[in-house]
Amino acid sequence: MFLVVLGIILLVVALVMPKGQAAAESPRVRFGLSLTGGILVVVGLVTASFIAVPAGFRGVLLTFGAVHGDLSEGPHLIVPGIQTVVLMEVRTLKNTADASAASRDLQTVQTKVAINFHVDPSKVGKLYQSVGTDFASRIIDPATQETVKAVVANYTAEELINQRGRVKQQIDEALTQRLAAYDLMIEPGGVSLTNFDFSTEFNHAIELKQVAQQTAEQQKYELQKAQLAAETEVAAAKGRAQAAQLEAAALNAMGGSKVLAKAWIEKWDGKLPTVSGSQGMIIDIQSLMNQQGGGSTPSAPPAARRVR
Repeated sequence: MFLVVLGIILLVVALVMPKGQAAAESPRVRFGLSLTGGILVVVGLVTASFIAVPAGFRGVLLTFGAVHGDLSEGPHLIVPGIQTVVLMEVRTLKNTADASAASRDLQTVQTKVAINFHVDPSKVGKLYQSVGTDFASRIIDPATQETVKAVVANYTAEELINQRGRVKQQIDEALTQRLAAYDLMIEPGGVSLTNFDFSTEFNHAIELKQVAQQTAEQQKYELQKAQLAAETEVAAAKGRAQAAQLEAAALNAMGGSKVLAKAWIEKWDGKLPTVSGSQGMIIDIQSLMNQQGGGSTPSAPPAARRVR
């Protein structure tokens, strides 16, 4: 339109230019100004009548400010001064919003929500007519705030940490449905919760709880270790008791004094006396040795006798 305005100015100057002293030159100057002005007007009108919608955009055609239709990618002709075009991007866009909410146990939760979305290419005129181009602050941010508050209120603070994936899915589904009413389409899996921040008091309580859990686990381990040691000791004691019972049975079956003497002899180093006594019991070692060696059975009294 600048060329059109400049051309009109030149035409006006040519019409109102006073006649100079050189009468022969005055028509030439006016003709030159008129020709230049006319060319500028024509070029300006052609240029203003041509509009190119770039890739990834759609054009909203306005006639005297009213939505008159949508323009696809590529060149288009419009009526200069009567029609204008507003470009709206339909590629995937990203919007990040801060949200604050209260959990079911009344803990304050701060989170940052990132949304990947795009404008429905076939509804850019409707979106511009109802919302305009500032749809992020008018539609997306308030919808994000309300959705986060509604979903977070169903969970305790601890559940928000442990069930983060489920919370994200519910926020994604609710936002998708809500923004679709304004022809704003969220990409599949396009909602991301970048963080969950809680109050300092709650973070401290979580830390104390984790320490208590670790202490409890350590105590549980120590208790299990002690129980295992006790069970091992009981098993060992039972084994020793059973061994003692078997040994006592063997003593009773073979003759206690001979068995004891045999065990004593097996440990003999060759320097022991021929007899040994304990608590009034005297054992004839030589007699026992002769019996172990396969000799004849002596006619003497038993090898062991009690001394009064």
